[in-house]
Amino acid sequence: MKRLISRLWGWLKVLPVRAKVLITVGLAALLGFAIWAVFFWFAFQTYFIDDEVEEAGPVFDSGVAAGTPAPEPATTSTAPTSTTPTSTDTSTADAATPADEPAQAATPSAAGDAAPGPDDSPPVGAMPGDEISEELLAEMDEVMEEDGMPAEVEVEEAMPDMPEQPQVRVEASGPFINRSHPTTGNAIVLGDGTGQRFLRFENFRTDNGPDLNVYLSSAPQDAPAGQFDDDFIDLGDLKGNVGSQNYEIPREVDLSRYSTVVIWCVRFSVIFGAAELVAS
Repeated sequence: MKRLISRLWGWLKVLPVRAKVLITVGLAALLGFAIWAVFFWFAFQTYFIDDEVEEAGPVFDSGVAAGTPAPEPATTSTAPTSTTPTSTDTSTADAATPADEPAQAATPSAAGDAAPGPDDSPPVGAMPGDEISEELLAEMDEVMEEDGMPAEVEVEEAMPDMPEQPQVRVEASGPFINRSHPTTGNAIVLGDGTGQRFLRFENFRTDNGPDLNVYLSSAPQDAPAGQFDDDFIDLGDLKGNVGSQNYEIPREVDLSRYSTVVIWCVRFSVIFGAAELVAS
């Protein structure tokens, strides 16, 4: 080894200055390319560093968020509605009268309420100022009789049709399987019934790597690696190799065709993991 180094050194000493400069520049360029390839092209350091994310459930344009229960529909009363009976149809008496006191007959009224007692107090349940004079009651009875109004008008309407409130549902899901790298977790498609959908990863973990993207591919999850980028939808860069994350799915994507979720290394055409989406 020493003899080889001595020969090389002797050979370099006799070279012209220009040749020495060119050799130095060439060696520096080669070293720089090697460093760039190791850290940027092959990105070996990323394999040893986790890029962890933890996103909450997606929020849809309708305002509903994943994990938020749908609001309960409002209930409405359908109790019959009746008009005020006339004074000739009803009369009201005290519900109970003590045995040692003489019963007091109640004065009939067009409203069906008990007439004020001897102390001129308002009917039970009325607020002060709600009292109606007998002259006004008589006038109201007269108007009803002239208009031919019945004593009761019964109504029984069905519950109105209310628009369905947006609610997040699981439309499809499937577990990840290992391909070129260990990959675990679940891929879930969430929708709110409006056509908007999100792909969500839960309990997700894979190896880190350079240029990783999330694909929806038409190839089955056990297909040869070269088929996954033949017919696919690119949902964007993988946000992290560890943790929960969301990716919006374009409305026009047919998930019955693009039913495989793929963690794809674009630079080296390597599949890290895959999940087959099964409709719920």
